Amino acid sequence: MKAPTALQRGMACLCCRKRKMKCDGARPVCSQCSKANRSSECEYYEKKRTSRTQLLQAKITKLEARLRELEAEQSPEPSSSSASQSPRFETSSSSSPGLSSSLPIDPSMFNPSDLDRDYAQGSGDTIGELSADPFLPAFQEESSATAFAWASDGLDFPAAVDDFLAPCASEASSSRLQDFSSGPSSNWWENDVFCENKRVLLDIFFAHRHQCSFDVHVGRFKAALLLPSAHKPHPSLVDAIYLLACYFSRSPTLTALEPHFLKRSLRGIAEALKNSDRIIHVLQASCLLAMYFFWHGRTLEGYYHSSIAARLAVGLGLHQIRSNDWFQFQLVRAGYPQDAPAPLKASVPLKPPVDEVEYAERIAAFWQIFSVDRAWAVATGLPTALPDDEHPRSRIETIWPIAIPDDPDPSIDASIMQAFPNGHLSGSVPIAALRVKAIALFERTARFSAAPTKDDSRYSLEMSLSQFSGNLSNLSNQQYGLSYLVTTVDIVNMQTLIHAATIHLHRDALETEPQSYQKCLWAANAMTSLIRSVQDTDYELLCPIIATCWRSAAEVYMRILAMSHGPSALGSTAELIEQEIDTLIAAMQRLNCVFPIAGIYASKLLEDRSLHRQPYVV
Repeated sequence: MKAPTALQRGMACLCCRKRKMKCDGARPVCSQCSKANRSSECEYYEKKRTSRTQLLQAKITKLEARLRELEAEQSPEPSSSSASQSPRFETSSSSSPGLSSSLPIDPSMFNPSDLDRDYAQGSGDTIGELSADPFLPAFQEESSATAFAWASDGLDFPAAVDDFLAPCASEASSSRLQDFSSGPSSNWWENDVFCENKRVLLDIFFAHRHQCSFDVHVGRFKAALLLPSAHKPHPSLVDAIYLLACYFSRSPTLTALEPHFLKRSLRGIAEALKNSDRIIHVLQASCLLAMYFFWHGRTLEGYYHSSIAARLAVGLGLHQIRSNDWFQFQLVRAGYPQDAPAPLKASVPLKPPVDEVEYAERIAAFWQIFSVDRAWAVATGLPTALPDDEHPRSRIETIWPIAIPDDPDPSIDASIMQAFPNGHLSGSVPIAALRVKAIALFERTARFSAAPTKDDSRYSLEMSLSQFSGNLSNLSNQQYGLSYLVTTVDIVNMQTLIHAATIHLHRDALETEPQSYQKCLWAANAMTSLIRSVQDTDYELLCPIIATCWRSAAEVYMRILAMSHGPSALGSTAELIEQEIDTLIAAMQRLNCVFPIAGIYASKLLEDRSLHRQPYVV
C-alpha cells in the first residue's frame, strides 16, 4: 500500500492547525473534523495575493487605529482607564481580565511568505559577521519568515481561570513591601521631587533589571536624579522604571499606581520625541513599556512600542557602533582631521558620548532593543522590526555588549553614597553579552524552522548551540573563581533558551527522523530538569520569555503522544511524559504569579492537552 504523502505546509484546515492535529486537507471538510463532528468549524485559510507594500500599509493602518484607541484611553478620567491599563490586579471572582486582554492578530496582515528577513554578512565583532565570534556561526544568507508557524495564533488565548492564580494568593498577601504610609508626602508620586519612596522603587527595579535587558551604570544613574532637571534622566524613562518597580513590588498600594506612571511615561515619550530630548532614554523607556505590555499579553501595544524603539535606533545609528568608534570619538573631540564614526553619519546624528561609561551604555541600549525585538518576535509570531539586510545603512554592526566600566568621575562617589548609602558605584558585568547571544540563537533557529525551504545552515547552527552549551557549562563550573557572580537564574534562563533553539532546529522532522526525535525529546527533558532545579524564590527573577520555551517543550511531548496513537501504545513511558507536561504546566502557573503571559500559555496548553486526549477516550 502506498504511504500517504505529507500535506504541504499551510494547507491544513484552521481547526486542525489550532488543535495541532494531523490534517489530510480534504475539501470541504477534512477527515479529522468529519470524525469529530466539527464540520461547521472546518475552514481553510486562502492566501491573499497581496504585495509586501500592501501588507505593510495594512499593518500601519491597524497600528495607527490602535494608537488612537490608546490616546483615547489617556483621558483625564483615571477611573475609566485604570482597569484596562493595569489588568494584572483586577479583582474578579471568576477570571483574570488581564489574562484575556491579548489582542487577536490578523493573519493576512503578517503573511510569512511576504515578510522575509535575511541576516547579512557584516564586518568586525558584530552580529553581521557571526563567524568571528566563538559562540555563533556565520549565518548563510537566506529568505526566511519571521512570523513563526507554531505561534501563528499570536497571543489570542482565552483567559486563565482562578485556579492558576491560587498559588499566588498567599505570596501576594505577604508582599516584600509594606504599604507606603500616608501623610504629608502621600502624593509623592505626582511631583518630581526625589524622595524615600522613589528610592525604594529604584531599588526594586534594579533588582529586576536583567529581566528587562536594561543596563546602565547604576551609581551614575541614581546620582543624576539629584541633578537639575535638564541633566536628569528623561522623565519618560524614570516613570517607566517606577512603573515596572510597582509591577514587581506586588504591593497593592504600589500596583494601584501603575496606571499613573504608565500615563506619565507615555506622555513623556511623546514630548521627548517632539523636542528631540534625550532620545536614548526615550528608546529605553519604549522598550520597558513594550515589555510591560508583552508580559500582560497585550501584543499589539507591546509591538508598537518595540517597533518604535527599533526603527529610531537605526535612525540614530545605534546599530553600527563599531569597536574603534570610541577611539575615533576622542580624535574628533581633540580636533584631529579624522573621519567621523558611523553614528555621526546617522539619519538623526547623536552627540559623541562624553566618556567610556556613556559609550558602553549606548551599546547596551541597542542590545536591549535587539533583545526585546528578537525574543518577542518568537513569542508572538510577529515580524522583527530591526533590519536584517545587506544595505550599508541598515546592517547590524554594533559590537556585543561590553561591561560598563567604573565611573571615571570621583565626585560621583560622594554624592551617591550620601543619597544612597547602599549605592552601587561600579559598572556592570559581561554576562549581558551571553544573554544577548542566547537570544540571537533562539530567534535565529526559530526563523530557520519557519522558513518554507530549508538550507544547509542547520548543521552550523547546531554546532553553535553545542559550543554555546559547553561554554555555559564551563561558566557554571568556574563561577566561584570569577570576579563577578553568575547566578543560577542566569544559567537556567540561557540554557533554557538554547534547549528551545534545539527544538526549533529539529521539530519539523520530529515524526520522520529518529535523530530529530531524540534531540527534541532530550531538549524537552533538559528543560523540565532545569525547572526542578529552580527554587520558588527564583521565579521572581526568571525572564518571562522562558514560558515560550516551556511551551515548545510541551508541544514536543504532545506530538510524541500523538505519534503513538494514544498513551496506551507507550505504556509506562506515557505516564512519564504526562508527568513532564504536568511539570511544565505547574511552572507556567507559578511564573504566572509574576508574568500573566505565562498563565495565558498555561491555559492554552491545558486546552491543547484536552483536545489531544479526546481521540483516545473510549
